[in-house]
Amino acid sequence: MNRRTFLKSSALVAGGAFTLPAGAAEGVVASSVPWYRTAYRRNVIDMHIADWNPEFLSKFESAAYVERLRTANVKSAVVYAHSHVGLCYFPTKVGKTHAAYQGKDHLDRTVAGLRKNGIAVVLYMSLIHDTWAYRNHDDWKILRADGAGASEGSRYGICCPNSPYRDYIASLATEVFEQFEFDGIRFDMTFWPRVCYCSHCKKRFADEAGGEPPRIVNWDDPNWVKFQRKREAWLVEFASHMTQTVKKLKPEATVEHQASTFTANFRLGVTEPLAAQNDFLQGDFYGDAVQGSLIRKLFYNLSPNQPYAFETSVMLTLQNHTALKPESLLEAKASACIADGGAFVFIDAIDPAGTIHAAPYEAMDRVFEKTNPYEAHLGGELVQDVAVYLSTESKFDPAQNGKDVEDYSAEGMPHIDALLGACRALRANHIPYGVITKKDLARLDRHKVLVLPNVLMMDEEEVAAIRAWVNNGGALYASRETSLAGKDGTRYTDFLLSDVLGVSMTGVTAERVTYMAPVVKDIFGPYTAASPLMVGATQRTIRAHENAEVLATVVLPYSNPDDAEQFASIHSNPPGVPTENPCVVFHKSDKGTAIYAADAIEAYEYCEATFIRLLRRLGQKFSIEADGPACVEITTFHQPERNRFVIGAVNFQRDLPNIPVDGVRVRLDLNGRALSGVELLPKGEVIEVSGRDGRVEIPLPRIETLCMVAVKYG
Repeated sequence: MNRRTFLKSSALVAGGAFTLPAGAAEGVVASSVPWYRTAYRRNVIDMHIADWNPEFLSKFESAAYVERLRTANVKSAVVYAHSHVGLCYFPTKVGKTHAAYQGKDHLDRTVAGLRKNGIAVVLYMSLIHDTWAYRNHDDWKILRADGAGASEGSRYGICCPNSPYRDYIASLATEVFEQFEFDGIRFDMTFWPRVCYCSHCKKRFADEAGGEPPRIVNWDDPNWVKFQRKREAWLVEFASHMTQTVKKLKPEATVEHQASTFTANFRLGVTEPLAAQNDFLQGDFYGDAVQGSLIRKLFYNLSPNQPYAFETSVMLTLQNHTALKPESLLEAKASACIADGGAFVFIDAIDPAGTIHAAPYEAMDRVFEKTNPYEAHLGGELVQDVAVYLSTESKFDPAQNGKDVEDYSAEGMPHIDALLGACRALRANHIPYGVITKKDLARLDRHKVLVLPNVLMMDEEEVAAIRAWVNNGGALYASRETSLAGKDGTRYTDFLLSDVLGVSMTGVTAERVTYMAPVVKDIFGPYTAASPLMVGATQRTIRAHENAEVLATVVLPYSNPDDAEQFASIHSNPPGVPTENPCVVFHKSDKGTAIYAADAIEAYEYCEATFIRLLRRLGQKFSIEADGPACVEITTFHQPERNRFVIGAVNFQRDLPNIPVDGVRVRLDLNGRALSGVELLPKGEVIEVSGRDGRVEIPLPRIETLCMVAVKYG
């Protein structure tokens, strides 16, 4: 009996429930726990290799592949069945097998070897990015507005999911499912790389919406917005088609679509409903500690199941084939992921010849050796007093209005800038926060404060849920354009949340440099009426309602900054024209409170302290407080089934390796629970603590990179 026949006949037919302990022999009874629940150490080996050179993948050895992953002590591996190149690593009648795999059973042997060693197998397939299909099927190409192929002259061929490519890739996936036993499927690149104007997209838009798809970007034009909403819906439908293709043949297999694009530009067409086509979210990221914090908080709330997966390359970037990240950086990223309750994924890339170098896997093992002891202490409910709202339909810049769709000169995302700024400030000030989407509207009661950071488009469902939450005692901060436009492109003459915010919109300043002059002390820090806070942008002009309190007023420069002849200072535009027009307003409505800011203060790093003081002005007390530098992020999970809170502290500095941090003190509100002890994880050493006002104060030991403590009660 060969390996594949044995597996099929043994009732261990993979799916989400197949997990063998490390070193176990085939035939051991499988666990009922889905593989991803316990796989916190994961790996991907990129294998986007062409076959025009006979040397390519000629030295591939499945045993060496498996041994590298054994060395790294990973619990799951993403193994390529099909790549961006479009070539397959298995026998196919639908597509084209890589020349080096013709007549070989490399993939079969690799899968079997990994499974024998208790490593869950996730097979990889590339969606939309398929260079072989692009070059061999003109009718499948994503086309630009001028009718040219979007990938001419590029190594990345991109195919339209509205074309017959949709059936091709589903058939290719079916071939994979019928040939191999596996635990999950990863579909990569589930997004629109370009706005497509192929005949299939044109016809579908005409049938569903009427007329030609517009070619001028205009977020005030309902027809353009309708086209964008169709692109988003088509993408979700395509993802659903691929997910269901898997589930019909392998119901227990997990499905994951590339999820690094939820905060990406509108062109990619990725919105919150796409998350439902995943068993859990995963995505690769290459930014700093703030980006990582934001994404992990988003994935925690948006992922259908836990843990989500956060990944990054062991190389400096995906373009640096051999240049490796410093191990201290990898340790910091992996530690931050563990503290946020996520699974960490290393990405490596195979050599064209098929060899895999040892050094990255030895480094992975050293990093995982440090995070592994904490895995048994993960889980629970993330404490997130402040929720920062991501609107996946607001990822554009109004400055794009009137530009050709192929004009990329205005690709900003003011909503995302404000979102990132809010998260940066909350992280640095040790305020427990999460990032939520429309999916979470029914669970707003988990939060004390909701931040709407320059949300460019909102629908009636969002507005109604937020209004009800505030009126029931919630605290809201909203900035700039929030609730001034609908998701169908409708522009409103006033804020839909006007009654909650206590303001009405009257227009926008002509000046693109403006100031905020404090009316109330102790919020705007060093800034005064004589030396007001500069925001470097226009502001919405507003009228405060009778029962609202004005916290700051608008000050304008001496002259319009766009006037090159009449100015006050040649280098800058100093404040010179005070007004009585409000720009930051505090309002009480029923049981709740709200603050509106006429520009997105949270987007500016130098306004961080002002933004945090505004949140505190809303009157809420946060569950966790900490004394420590901004480079130390504090996260807390409540584990009621274990009668405890788990607090993680991650030292993640810009310049690595870290300088150890001493003297961090954390104060946790136990909400009336009786403290029974505090232990340093993972070994359980007792920490002596103090307390007052219902809070336990915990002195953390020196933090090299990661420190976790358990606060037990009752």
